[in-house]
Amino acid sequence: MKTTVTATAMIALLTTPALGQDAEFFALDEIVFSANLFPVSADRTGARVDVIGEDDLEGSEGARLSDVLDTRPGISITTAGPIGGEAKLRLRGLDAKYVPVYINGIDMTDPSLTQSYFNFGTLTGAGLSRVEVLTGSQSALYGSEAIGGVISIETASAPEEIGAEGKAEIEAGSYETYSASLSYGIRTDRSTFAVSASRITSEGFSAANEADGNTEADGHDATMITLKGTYQLTDTVEIGGSLFYSDSRTEQDGYASTFPWAFGDTDDYDQVRTVGARAFATVEAFGIDNEFAVSRTMIDREYPLSSYNTRFDGDRTEFSYKGTAEIGEDATLVFGLQSSTEGFVSDTDSGEHRINSVFADYSRALTGDLDLAVSLRHDDHSEFGGATTGRAALAWRPSEGTVVRASVGTGFRAPSLYELYSTFYGNAALEPETSQSAELGVEHDFGNGLTVQGTVFASEITDLIAWTDGGTPWPDTDDDMYYQVPGTSRIQGIELSADYDMGNGTTLFGNYTRTIATDGAGDRLVRVPGHDLTLGLSAEFGMGIAGGLTLQRVMDRVDVSGPMPDYTLVNAAFSYDLNDRTEVRVRVDNLLDTDYESVDGYGTSGRAIYVGLATTF
Repeated sequence: MKTTVTATAMIALLTTPALGQDAEFFALDEIVFSANLFPVSADRTGARVDVIGEDDLEGSEGARLSDVLDTRPGISITTAGPIGGEAKLRLRGLDAKYVPVYINGIDMTDPSLTQSYFNFGTLTGAGLSRVEVLTGSQSALYGSEAIGGVISIETASAPEEIGAEGKAEIEAGSYETYSASLSYGIRTDRSTFAVSASRITSEGFSAANEADGNTEADGHDATMITLKGTYQLTDTVEIGGSLFYSDSRTEQDGYASTFPWAFGDTDDYDQVRTVGARAFATVEAFGIDNEFAVSRTMIDREYPLSSYNTRFDGDRTEFSYKGTAEIGEDATLVFGLQSSTEGFVSDTDSGEHRINSVFADYSRALTGDLDLAVSLRHDDHSEFGGATTGRAALAWRPSEGTVVRASVGTGFRAPSLYELYSTFYGNAALEPETSQSAELGVEHDFGNGLTVQGTVFASEITDLIAWTDGGTPWPDTDDDMYYQVPGTSRIQGIELSADYDMGNGTTLFGNYTRTIATDGAGDRLVRVPGHDLTLGLSAEFGMGIAGGLTLQRVMDRVDVSGPMPDYTLVNAAFSYDLNDRTEVRVRVDNLLDTDYESVDGYGTSGRAIYVGLATTF
């Protein structure tokens, strides 16, 4: 690999657990796919989209994708132990249940989890080519749950030009961790095809914090396979599909079965099998690009040693139609229909619901420098009836290199199947949560290597759904349940980012997020950092050598048990080009061996070293 590529990828190498800000975020003319219901230039959408490209993901094949995301502006991750343990994403203070995750256009949110969210704990950067982080209320585009934003992930893709290419990586390091991945893509004049496979195994460390006397390591092993392709049947008809498969086993810690029921080392483990598939056909007819699609998601979780439920199975089936029409030279209209059915089954519970939707997204260039997008959606929920949501977004380019964005939106989240139907904790009286959000931001490229971005944001959620133990701690569960928090929960804050290319392959980068998040009673939302700061440096040293350093400071957090200590993480990474196609990588996580927790009672990695080899062909 050439050194110029390595310098960009170096930022990804620094992402376990911290990622530096990269210049891709400020590529104002880049095409983004999640901000509207059709591809649009990044400087022409009023919604903020953070793009993590393939070059930025290089070096993260053996790390959790959540580690890559953790220091992006507005994102915070909490992890319950080593790789494989639960990793939950929060976006601008809003919990994972408000941020659906799509992989190759498939909704991979787990409908069998307690609050229906995506667990990033087993997903590494292997076999991935792109991630888009769309912020703000997006229910008008993506339906229920998209109150906080949307994460869109693309797996390994075919090359942009006709031909074939592939890459392979291996890595070994601390905690007896070994990983390998292989991807290959091919493009012809009428078709594309891409495949990836990865495997990781680790002895890990204790999920329950070793500082509390827990010594049993909790291991993890996982296999992931992805496929996707398209074929041009005629000049006006294209078909395609994708497949995502993951199979993992993760050792866990839990609560003792005897008094005082302390949290610590146990022999518990889970086995999770995830399958997502999608097929589509696009037909150009009558001046409209018509897309017909069907997708299916199945997530099976087993806990063989659990004294509670040992099995949770979730499934989702979606049918959709989307039409895209150009209206003159300055406007685009996207409209469509969708039907989604979700279900879950456990040892003791089961449930199902269906949402039928109609939507439209209208975008227009009001002037050469001002773009407006207006979206409207109506969802008919089988349990709760109709809900209508909307979004309006403006993008203004007052001068070269400057974009001002503004957006407002409404959203709703229906109670999850578990929240409604769980025998032990469900509450059939729950009603949907509703939300309003707004943001205003500016990005500017000074043209001298310095780019800056700032965004202020605010969200309000009415009838927020939370869990309570009724004031009686476990194992007394008689009054444990999900309930509606009275009043309005409020989340507000500011995001700041900067990237400075100093020349000669040296880049300084950083971002800071300030978040204030409280529920309707005025109590703080748990595990939301009040202050989250990342600073970093990447450099090329010549002779094929590159390196970098990042620092992450997380401050002002509370957990269920009360205030949590602040912490600082420092990570380092280096690479060396053996030739134009092969490089050696070394990364050091938690360089200062900081002892910290992101979730109260759970351990995190100490100083860890990983050495890898990557090649393209």
